[in-house]
Amino acid sequence: MTAGGPGVRWAARLAMAAFVVGAPGAARAQSGPALRPWRPVFELAAGWNGASDLGRVDATTRGTSVAAATAPPFRLFTTESELGAAPAVLAAVVLPVSRHWAVAVRGGAARPTLATRISADAEGAPTVEATEEVSDYTVDVSVLYQLPRLGGRRARPYLVAGGGYLRQLHEDHSLVETGRTWHGGAGLRWWLRGGDQATRAVGLTGEARWVWRSGGIAFADGARTMPAAALGLFVGF
Repeated sequence: MTAGGPGVRWAARLAMAAFVVGAPGAARAQSGPALRPWRPVFELAAGWNGASDLGRVDATTRGTSVAAATAPPFRLFTTESELGAAPAVLAAVVLPVSRHWAVAVRGGAARPTLATRISADAEGAPTVEATEEVSDYTVDVSVLYQLPRLGGRRARPYLVAGGGYLRQLHEDHSLVETGRTWHGGAGLRWWLRGGDQATRAVGLTGEARWVWRSGGIAFADGARTMPAAALGLFVGF
């Protein structure tokens, strides 16, 4: 059989056919499991919100003026406030728009403790701390990008970023504070079943975020930061 004979030509055709048939499967294996586009995914998770520094404020009064000179302000005491770390309950609806991109709407609820430390009293009073429990609610919208060719056959990491609405109520619910949130982070989705675009997906998800907040309960200008994490279950349809 010569180099250009029928046997070689048939072998080349079979190799080409195997490549064409196997290429989509190889591409899917490289890109890993994925949620089914335009099929909603529901998530329920237990979360944790880290502590957030709410700022330091000096309570001052104007001193007595002498002649035409204006006296400098006189500090009465200093307050430092912090919203403590707390567990949270989270629920989300994720809508995949492709194998890699998805949009998610998530709501969260937590009950952190607001602690205010009063110190440096002008009359020498001892340092005291006042606390109250705050109802903390958030609703946000995120864009998720699932990283291709990472995580193996059952897992895929993803990146997340977005923003939302913040609502906080003081302990007696007599005062409501609202604000805005922004976040960025990363997560990992682990399929217990599905992920092949043919069956429903069931699995676990873990996520870590860095959160910026403005407005809400605060005692200083500017955005406040806090870490956040969640671990939950997802079900796709």
